[in-house]
Amino acid sequence: MSAPRGNLAAVATSTVERLRAGIATGALPTPLDRTALAAFGVRNQLEVLEQALAGHQAPACLAILDVVLAERAARRPAPELVWTGPEGPGATARDTAVVLRSLFEAAREHVILAGYSFDHARDVLAPLHAVIREHGVEATFFVDVPQTDRHLADPDRYVAEHLGEFTRHNWPFGPPFPRLYYDRRCLTPGPPFSSLHAKCVTVDGLRAFVSSANFTQRGQERNLEVGVLVEDPVFANGLAGQWMGLVECRAVDAWVPAG
Repeated sequence: MSAPRGNLAAVATSTVERLRAGIATGALPTPLDRTALAAFGVRNQLEVLEQALAGHQAPACLAILDVVLAERAARRPAPELVWTGPEGPGATARDTAVVLRSLFEAAREHVILAGYSFDHARDVLAPLHAVIREHGVEATFFVDVPQTDRHLADPDRYVAEHLGEFTRHNWPFGPPFPRLYYDRRCLTPGPPFSSLHAKCVTVDGLRAFVSSANFTQRGQERNLEVGVLVEDPVFANGLAGQWMGLVECRAVDAWVPAG
């Protein structure tokens, strides 16, 4: 038996989350139609979405989508699968960009973020800057600085050039800034070479997100990426402690942007 017309059960969770975020922020205007959905990047289940949401203004669309998401959350497995990229009908994975935004927006005490590649990550990090400014959240970043292949006459300048560029391109908001740490081994000429290749976030010692996705538009929107969201204080604190242990043993050094 086929599903009733307009039944959203076959629409991937990541698509429902993206639609909800788009409508809530005004990026996706209502009433919806196929043209608007396609322009927003939705390519599948257009007929179902149009039948379920067309003709409704934003509050009604949000209410419908909230009911769908609440019902799925009630039977969501733990840990949760997080995904970037194409999906089959009815997929239950959550969207990488939506998960990151919700983690940052919910933070009230401390965020630890580790990342290998950042590419003009302003849109990804803007919600984090907002909670730092509005709620006094502390943010600690562990960022890759490429390991040198030669002796450095001025190691401090080398670090400042790389992390200054990171700040200019990915944190253009100005203060307050996250506290930045880098692996001290980057100052020792290779080979052998090493990188800070992890991609993860912990929030308030309650939630942890580990992913293959870099903090880039490709990683958040276009690549095929997989991650896991764990709401477990034991795991989240363990992951946070692993990173902060590097600070305590001086395996990493801090760099503070000017201003």
